[in-house]
Amino acid sequence: MKTRHIISILVIISLHGTAQIPQPISMTNYPSFYTQIVNKLNNIIPNKTVYYNQPLSVLLQTLSQNNLTIKAYDPVPYNNRYLKLMFIDDAETNSERRKNGYVAPYIDIYFKQPYNYQQASAIINQYHWFWNSTAENFYKNLLIEKIEFWYVRGLTDKSMDPK
Repeated sequence: MKTRHIISILVIISLHGTAQIPQPISMTNYPSFYTQIVNKLNNIIPNKTVYYNQPLSVLLQTLSQNNLTIKAYDPVPYNNRYLKLMFIDDAETNSERRKNGYVAPYIDIYFKQPYNYQQASAIINQYHWFWNSTAENFYKNLLIEKIEFWYVRGLTDKSMDPK
């Protein structure tokens, strides 16, 4: 049984390349996790327009300086000027938080110029939805047109009103 477990871990590591293996957040700890993320985002939200017309790398640096780590992302197929940045990277946490009626904060970024969706697809196919240096390097020079912060109004507030 231990051998099977070790082999499973090695397979997961090889599939994810340099991306980290997702660590589920217990629902006991999720409210604290959510509060910490939102409190840090609240330092950025009032000044979000400072990042407009700036490359994504400037916002990413601010997120890092505020101890906010992007874990996952989603370049949606119907709009190659949009990117969703998330703080949770595992399906188990997402499933459990939904069962508990909890929301997950995330950031929507709209870019001034389109990116090459075929390249974006190749990156996401290689690393799945995990944020990594390859994805960061691909998007970091795109100029931000607009930023929306979603689900930052409370742990169970499902209103569709971004900040």
